[in-house]
Amino acid sequence: MLRFILVILLPIIILISTSCTSEGNSTSAGNSGSSGGTFVMAENNQIVTLFPLSVTSQAEAIVVSQFHEPLVRLDSKTLEVIPGLVEKWEKQPNSNVMIFHLRKGVHFQDDKCYPNGKGPEITAKDVLFTFNTLATKSEFNYQFNTFLQGRIQGVDDYYNQKATTIVGFKIIDDYTFSIELTCPAFAFLKVLSGPAFSVINEVAFKNYGKNLKTGAGPFMYSSLSGIDKIVLVKNPNYYLKDSAGNSLPYLDTLIMLTNTSIEDGLNKFEKGQIDLINTLPSLRVKEIIEKNISEFKGTPPKAIIQHEPEMISQYYVFNITQKPFDDVKVRQAINYAVDRAKIVDNVLRGQAIAPAFHGITPGTFIGYNINQINGYNLDIEKAKKLLAEAGYPNGQGFPEMRVLVNSGNSRNSSVAVEIQKQLKMNLNINVNFESLPNSQKYDLQMHGKGDVFRDAWVADYPSPESFLSLFSSNGVPIDNNEPSFPNTSRYKNAEFDNYFNTAKNFDNKDSSYTYFMKAEQLLMKDAVIIPLWYEGSYRLLSGKIINLNLNAMRYYDFTKTYKSK
Repeated sequence: MLRFILVILLPIIILISTSCTSEGNSTSAGNSGSSGGTFVMAENNQIVTLFPLSVTSQAEAIVVSQFHEPLVRLDSKTLEVIPGLVEKWEKQPNSNVMIFHLRKGVHFQDDKCYPNGKGPEITAKDVLFTFNTLATKSEFNYQFNTFLQGRIQGVDDYYNQKATTIVGFKIIDDYTFSIELTCPAFAFLKVLSGPAFSVINEVAFKNYGKNLKTGAGPFMYSSLSGIDKIVLVKNPNYYLKDSAGNSLPYLDTLIMLTNTSIEDGLNKFEKGQIDLINTLPSLRVKEIIEKNISEFKGTPPKAIIQHEPEMISQYYVFNITQKPFDDVKVRQAINYAVDRAKIVDNVLRGQAIAPAFHGITPGTFIGYNINQINGYNLDIEKAKKLLAEAGYPNGQGFPEMRVLVNSGNSRNSSVAVEIQKQLKMNLNINVNFESLPNSQKYDLQMHGKGDVFRDAWVADYPSPESFLSLFSSNGVPIDNNEPSFPNTSRYKNAEFDNYFNTAKNFDNKDSSYTYFMKAEQLLMKDAVIIPLWYEGSYRLLSGKIINLNLNAMRYYDFTKTYKSK
């Protein structure tokens, strides 16, 4: 049984943890598949959509991944690929063709849209429909460019309506299909684990469209859900079972409270009404532990605090189509004028793993050494020189810089205020920042309506590719009035694309990482973003929760989770 270790360093109390919570016998939820209770988690992000092809936030992805099911899943301890709806796969010798074998007897969730309300069995036709939908251009499909573009033979022609079928996808029989990749990319299976590849049913999609909330996952969306609360209930027909043959999941109900204030969340946690707070301000950690020291030192502990590096980066992104930010010297000057260490030490006060002195990719990928990427340290003299070379000596004539940040999070505003002070002091640049709801901010960002945007990225799959894909020029519209996602900076650099695509095409991690690093170094030279810090949030978990692994990607598998009695 893995334990969290409590280390007391006077006068500050710190809890150091591994990546996993305490684990018990996976069949001990009554040893017969009995009730696993209700799990409640708190997020301070707003849920805008729960359609897999429209998801843009971490909170949305967490929810979608519970009532939908992709072809493959990730092991929540190791983040390695494990079977999902497909039970096995193999690669044909001397080719880029992969053959996948679906599990037999797996059904979509029961729903009124189906004849007699019974969910139909999942077949290769459903997988084909899912891929066709992901490869169809629409106002609510944000995921094609990131997940599917250029990966499968003929998929780009289908997306651009030059073909009526994806030639690289072939149905062999009801439970078998093949995919011909454009290259032997080693990360393809990890990509398939993302919410974008949630297998959807054509009948259900035609009934609900982008409001589709029924899938094949372990939990079902409940009508009890509201604006600030998502309620999911156990899917009684989920295909997975534990080693003793008990049906999964154990939990009866899974609830996500959104837009929860820190104070409200902590009060509910102390009362046992919340089991997991995903983001806890570091300033409160010492107070919480000292106030409840006995609860952290018990065996088993009544509460657990986790703090470790995450696959999350925080940064500002430039709109490089807009003057004066179309000038690389301006962007470099601003990067050199930002004191990241001061932001981490004085504003975040420990609620980060490290200042982002390198690139956008956090240092959480073994074999990908971000220390080899030259980013930006504070260098005011160099910043002033670059700004003068761009035609703005001592900031003279430089227009007011408009920064848009997400509202509902005081940290975003506090960081913006600090950057506002630094750029005024170091470069004599005036900054005006505006806090907007995330949906409104991101709509403006996708449409290029602003100068600089606060942003963050959580890995969709465990690879540096997930971060660097944000800057591929594939999918960036020619017309600046059209929305651009995920490349909201509208960055276009053929050399970057060449490095990035070469890296994607390798079936070897070391070779792939070498070219990803070349791409990232070029991205930093072009100063498309202002990297700020690498995330390492504190998470507060009830000690009553058994079999929940907390990992760097915040990939949650609740199928074997239950609450001890």
